[in-house]
Amino acid sequence: MLVTETVLHLGPELERAVNRMDFFRLFKSLAGSHGFSYFGLTEILADDQGINLQHVHALHNLPHAWFDDPKQQVIEADDPVFVYLQQSSAPCVMDMNENHSAVLTAGGSRSVAIVPLHAATGKRHGLIMVGEARELEHQALALLALDAALIFQRYFEVILSLDSISGLSDREIQIVRWTSEGKTSAEIAIILGLSEHTVNSYIAAVLRKLHVVNRAQMVASAIRSGLIT
Repeated sequence: MLVTETVLHLGPELERAVNRMDFFRLFKSLAGSHGFSYFGLTEILADDQGINLQHVHALHNLPHAWFDDPKQQVIEADDPVFVYLQQSSAPCVMDMNENHSAVLTAGGSRSVAIVPLHAATGKRHGLIMVGEARELEHQALALLALDAALIFQRYFEVILSLDSISGLSDREIQIVRWTSEGKTSAEIAIILGLSEHTVNSYIAAVLRKLHVVNRAQMVASAIRSGLIT
């Protein structure tokens, strides 16, 4: 039976995690404890969409400068890291000197740990940890994967399942998040490649679903419920 106390570096912090920032810190700590500088966690969508680190449920600290388009932050579908996540359910450490990644190799990474993850809803997710660590012994890799699965299980229970219960779509949550950062409808439209009218329609739908009457109340309700941080 898996118990949270088996997580090597977390202790009670796992049970205290209640928002996205808490989980960002946990995954960053997990990466650092195994010699990796950066991490990325996101849902694995259609075969041709690659790894979208701008997805509403994504967490990552990969430098924006690594991406050809910092606003999109996508690891393309032909990247060996994405291909591995599509084809395997076992964790591995990939040598970037032998597997060229347009994003990760270009960023100077020497290796990437890849951990496929699955939510209770059946959706597939992937965790990558990027840095200088060349190899991990089998036991170390198994413990990394165990830690990742335990953190992700908690992330699903606290964050992802709540997003589903709220009735908001991924796009609606994304727009609420941009609104919380002070962006106008016109600015959000440019960021997401939508029309301003479409953004306003999404916001109107969110107001109805959250039973609030203006954007300030919308953001406050989303923060209280943990949909955004």
